[in-house]
Amino acid sequence: MNPFTGLKYIPNTKELLDVAFARASKITLPKSKKRPYVRAREKEIAKLNKVDDILTSRLEEVVKRFPNFDNIHPFYRTLADTVVTIDDIRQALASVTSANRIIRNIIKESNHKLRRAKTPSEARNLRASAYGRISSVMRRIDSRLMVIRQAALEYRRFPSVNLQLPVVVIAGFPNVGKSSLVTILSTATPEVAEYPFTTKKISVGHIPLDSAEGQILDVPGLLDRPMADRNPIEQRAIAAIQYLADVIIILIDPTLTCGYELPSQVALFNEIRRTFPEVELFPVINKMDIASPEEVQRARNLIDLNDIPIISTLTQEGVEHVFQEILGESETISKKLQTLQDQPH
Repeated sequence: MNPFTGLKYIPNTKELLDVAFARASKITLPKSKKRPYVRAREKEIAKLNKVDDILTSRLEEVVKRFPNFDNIHPFYRTLADTVVTIDDIRQALASVTSANRIIRNIIKESNHKLRRAKTPSEARNLRASAYGRISSVMRRIDSRLMVIRQAALEYRRFPSVNLQLPVVVIAGFPNVGKSSLVTILSTATPEVAEYPFTTKKISVGHIPLDSAEGQILDVPGLLDRPMADRNPIEQRAIAAIQYLADVIIILIDPTLTCGYELPSQVALFNEIRRTFPEVELFPVINKMDIASPEEVQRARNLIDLNDIPIISTLTQEGVEHVFQEILGESETISKKLQTLQDQPH
């Protein structure tokens, strides 16, 4: 499942300082017969300790809530890297840890000086000086906190995929009907529109199988280009194919209404087949409601398979039948379902 679900809202520097200083300003001490300068320095020490409690605990929480990237599933590690590189996140988290240590040292040093203050004015000035130094440290990590904040926001949105259940990935060029197919077959409701790269994230839907539940993934569109040239959105689709897919369905649009040439779509199919030979791959021709027999046959000839099934995600004709046939032919899904059945309940 998504290892980043425990991440919370990351406040910025101003928010953290405002909260810490505001709560410290409300510090009151019980009545005492101690000398005024003694009471003054005790109050200023209490304020600094309150700032210490709030700032350091919240900065520690920012760091501790991030999982160890070395221990998470490579799918999620790859997704994280497409948002903010893991090296950048680690450096940002290290900066926060370092700032936390510096702030604690400032407060420890200031409290030591405060215990020797001879007047209320001296105590106030020492505390104000500590506030200034703390604020300066926090401002230096503000950009780092913003990196962490943006990453956490995106990481929490990653899909939760159960790695024990069968996974079917729907892939292909943009605008060939992937999201429509996933909507028909499952509980997922991805955005569907008539412009390319509508899907920018991975959506997970659930599908009923004979003895269990399966998952069907709508991934961003891929173009026919080298892996090294793929943008972060495409890299997410590749990560799902590489690390999650038991079965890949490649949708082909022979009508060119998607805006991409058929040879490019077939080249993508061949690249995925060549790059991931261990994953079961099924080509499916879409848009039978508008495709001519010549266009369909051309697609079959280019892929060199005459029995490629054809469907229409617009009319839903053939969708359920073809999908069930693919599931029935998949040895990987059969083995995974058998493993689930053999597990003790």
